[in-house]
Amino acid sequence: MTKKTFYIKTLGCKVNQYESQVIRENFLKQGYVEVDHIDEANICVINSCTVTSTSDSKSLRLIHNAVKKGKCVVATGCMVEDEDLDLSKLKGAKFIIRNKDKYKIPQIISRKPNTENRKPIHGISSLKDHTRVFVKVQDGCDNVCSYCKVRVVRGRSRSRAFKDVLDECATIIKNGTKEIVLTGICLGAYGRDISTDLSTLIEGICGIKGDWRLRLSSVEPKDIGKDLLKQFQTQKRICRHLHLPFQSGDDHVLRRMSRPYKRSDYLDIVQRIKDDVPGIAISTDIMVGFPGETEKRFENTLDFLNIVRPMRMHIFPFSKRSGTKAYDFKDTVNSAAKRKREEKLLQLAQAFTSEFTNNLRDKDVEVLVEDKRSRDGKLQGYTSTYIKVYLPGPDTLKGHFVKRKHL
Repeated sequence: MTKKTFYIKTLGCKVNQYESQVIRENFLKQGYVEVDHIDEANICVINSCTVTSTSDSKSLRLIHNAVKKGKCVVATGCMVEDEDLDLSKLKGAKFIIRNKDKYKIPQIISRKPNTENRKPIHGISSLKDHTRVFVKVQDGCDNVCSYCKVRVVRGRSRSRAFKDVLDECATIIKNGTKEIVLTGICLGAYGRDISTDLSTLIEGICGIKGDWRLRLSSVEPKDIGKDLLKQFQTQKRICRHLHLPFQSGDDHVLRRMSRPYKRSDYLDIVQRIKDDVPGIAISTDIMVGFPGETEKRFENTLDFLNIVRPMRMHIFPFSKRSGTKAYDFKDTVNSAAKRKREEKLLQLAQAFTSEFTNNLRDKDVEVLVEDKRSRDGKLQGYTSTYIKVYLPGPDTLKGHFVKRKHL
């Protein structure tokens, strides 16, 4: 009998990564065997992303390559949700599965009813990576940013049940994970539709016993309130790192992006965070080349960054997405100017990361050692502030917290 094997390739955000883990667990429950390389698989799942045109291109290329290899290809994820997608581009994919049906992929492929033993699960318990596990607590978005398709492909904001999240976290911790990363399309919106909030959820999760820590993924600036910052002050489990997307440091550009804050608002929020949680690391997203971003407005962003000095920056050149307001904006920035500005931001990002890292030199830091070694054979892991650290040591340290002086 031919062994039923599967391979999953995930693109995009942490939510997609969580959902791929659930798909993986459903396959395993159905008796499939996971393989590490596409060439060994009977079934290939491409969990796609559509946040930029580059994401679309990568997703399509992976699908076409899997088709050429003669695999049973399953296309799913946010690109599949795009109503403007020309389905002929997915020619060769045997199954095209909407996000709402992701967890049923094994049942859809086998064309078998959801008997009690085959009913799809909607959470995770078995762990592929024991050091860090993503847990999705929220999906969708109610924001109306003019450049973003997320609301189009993911729908309105909705939260997972409080008890379901706690039960899943408890199971994951019992099974050996050392770091849980709470994630969502708009994480800070958690609970608004079910009469609770993110800070209450954090407090509940932090009550679970064990040797582990909690990290938050991206939180919108407008969702940073006193209750959330209090959790950072009182809960020792929470990693001292916050990712706050701001996209631009110019008020005109922020208005055209339909971002719900001004430059001064963001600066006030950052200062409040640093005052309340000393030593916290702040990372951010920046979009470069948005329509109407003149050289002067770009200089405002550089000036803004030099005040905030984020530990890490994710830099995204503006990409026109059909179905968004910004798609029809005419005052575009040419590619050469975008590349030049992106290079300036990359240089600044490197300087800020080095600055933050140097401030930790010769200080004791706690590192969660990962399962895989670096290319040169060293152990590697992350601090609470999300700084990557390399250190010598035996394999017995993998999956454990160790304290070292940062060199």
